[in-house]
Amino acid sequence: MHLSQSRLSRRGFLAGTAAAGALAALSACGYQDDSAGAGTGADWAFTDDRGRKLSGERPTRIVAQVTAAAALWDFGVKSVGVFGPSKLADGKPDPQAGGVDLNSVTSLGNVWNEFNFDKYVALNPQLLISVIYLKQQMWYVPDTLADKVDKAAPSVGIGLQHISMPEGIAKFEALAKALGADVATPSLQQAKAAYEAADAKLGEAIKKASGLKVVLLSAQKDTVYVANPPAFATSKHYQDKGMSFVLPEKVDETQGGYYEQVSWENINKYSADVILYDDRGGSLSLGPDGLGSVPTWQQLPAVKQGKLVPWNNETPFSYQRFTPQLTQLADALNRFA
Repeated sequence: MHLSQSRLSRRGFLAGTAAAGALAALSACGYQDDSAGAGTGADWAFTDDRGRKLSGERPTRIVAQVTAAAALWDFGVKSVGVFGPSKLADGKPDPQAGGVDLNSVTSLGNVWNEFNFDKYVALNPQLLISVIYLKQQMWYVPDTLADKVDKAAPSVGIGLQHISMPEGIAKFEALAKALGADVATPSLQQAKAAYEAADAKLGEAIKKASGLKVVLLSAQKDTVYVANPPAFATSKHYQDKGMSFVLPEKVDETQGGYYEQVSWENINKYSADVILYDDRGGSLSLGPDGLGSVPTWQQLPAVKQGKLVPWNNETPFSYQRFTPQLTQLADALNRFA
């Protein structure tokens, strides 16, 4: 994945410009679920967050956007293909891919607007799954291909707008169960227990650090995005647990209400005790060639005091993937308090 391509894809997400064109295509395509292809022989039924009702023979050949694929993988449902960021520029797995075995799945594209339709059809898909951040847009399905993709196989859209991480995990658990997974295995029960212990630890850390103000930032070379905490599942969960956030003043509601875009010259108006910074592949690093070279960044109190914590707003929705973030944040708050 080339960094320039990654930044373009991230900018599309951060600014919300990858938006509404798919909505018209989805509503106009005359979708029908004919449950084509060979399945398991077992029946299934599921209603997605677009109100689409799917039923018939349970699908097994699943192609999923990486965030969804990773969540389902942890619940025991494996896909045959993925699309969206699965590998970083150095070839290592992207954190969004979670525990997906990237050697056993076919990638249809790794950056924004990259979706190999021919590869998709060749996989004989019985079901496409993606997450939804904006209106009814299936994330990382290009607007120009939305109609064709929608007609090639049934699809499930999981809405992630303004929900907390536990709510999102519950959605994917329900989908995995509908797809035939055993969601009560000992390993999953153990993962849930570890999550609950880490979550309790975070709750205590938030109380201990109750006097600290936190801001969510995602940085590009020419601009900064100040994130709206309740719009993202991870930070909404932190807010629900009592974390005190510095809120953006002018969130762009026309683009989902996720961010306010500000210039580097004005970033000091969002000064805070702690910065949770976007550490996904397309954001600037903290090194000398990234944020380390931005004077206004260096002047922020949290930067001067080293109170910085990585933040990934596209963490897969599973106990296994969220638990390490809870632990990392709790440890940091305990140090900062």
